[in-house]
Amino acid sequence: MLKIRDFAKLAEVSMTTLRYYDEIGLLKPIHVDPQTGYRFYTMDQLPRLHRILALKELGLGLTQIVELLSEGLSPEIWQGMLRLRRAQLQQHIQTEQEQLVRIEARLRSLEQGRGLPIYEVVLKAIKPITGVSLRLTTTEMADQAYWIDPISSLLKRYGVTPIDPLLVLHPESEDEHTLGSVEIVALVEGRDADALITQSERLTRCELPAVPHMASTLHQGSPALAFSAYQALGTWMEHNGYTIVGPRRKIFLHRREQLDDALTEIQFPVEKVG
Repeated sequence: MLKIRDFAKLAEVSMTTLRYYDEIGLLKPIHVDPQTGYRFYTMDQLPRLHRILALKELGLGLTQIVELLSEGLSPEIWQGMLRLRRAQLQQHIQTEQEQLVRIEARLRSLEQGRGLPIYEVVLKAIKPITGVSLRLTTTEMADQAYWIDPISSLLKRYGVTPIDPLLVLHPESEDEHTLGSVEIVALVEGRDADALITQSERLTRCELPAVPHMASTLHQGSPALAFSAYQALGTWMEHNGYTIVGPRRKIFLHRREQLDDALTEIQFPVEKVG
């Protein structure tokens, strides 16, 4: 038998690691002295330790390794765990490659003397949204800077406060210059939504699905003057290989009487091309 110090030196691992493997049942010592608590191992345990280390190098977690080394585990389960790890690595590589593309684009911009961009674009996941919505009439759409006023007045009349800032949803088939309709969405509690729909004929229930990839940027100033923000989003999508897959959204994060102080988030649901 080998003392834990000698076994650790032979396997080129730390004694702390061996003690931890003992605690989680991954590699038990062949003998523990009842009086001193010293752990002892044999050379026959070295192949198991090497397998543990090899599986760790594949990126498997210790819990997975414990399962894989359990008796009676089928080859199919081994394959399943390894395929899962392969998929995780592929996703990680893809994420890193996308980040590299963005870094290279930023470097090109700096090298060409364009400086830091005015609009920063981020990619994020959006949770499902439930609330009430108001579709505006043609006369109410004369000035987009004041689109949220009609639904704000209705909410105030019925004493309901939105959970989050109001959102403007544009139909996919329309663009900024040929609008036929827009939908203003207020995120409210389910109970408030039911009451509002009952009391107002103009309000309807709105349920927007989760969006796994939403390209987003912020525009400071009048919402009617956000052309550069849209241009920045379009350039970002082109450089990073994304395409639009749904209606755009505008979220009024901050709005006062002076529209030059307004802060609007502009969002496009996107997915990777190909």
